[in-house]
Amino acid sequence: MINKKLVSDFADIIGNIEIAIHLDSFSKVKSDYEMVLNVLLKWIQYYYANKNLDIVTTDESLKIHTLLEEIKWDLLPSKDIGIESLLTDNILIRYEAIIKTINEEISRN
Repeated sequence: MINKKLVSDFADIIGNIEIAIHLDSFSKVKSDYEMVLNVLLKWIQYYYANKNLDIVTTDESLKIHTLLEEIKWDLLPSKDIGIESLLTDNILIRYEAIIKTINEEISRN
């Protein structure tokens, strides 16, 4: 069964990353966000095809979490970033929600 909340979290983070990728103020982290986007798209495609997220590894999820935190702390002091800093927060929060849900589903199985 598809978890609607998980799909909603994926849609939210994917949309926010797409926005961030196209903002000039995020140009120095564009390639990092593109990499994260590609991984998330791979995960959600796998989820729809297999009804699970066995594709997600601890190492990969920690690597992405670390990268998203580094992006957040790297961009916060930037004078070019204004309200857009909310995107970095939302991306990190949604990612943490996704990983929490994945871990809960793994625990149940």
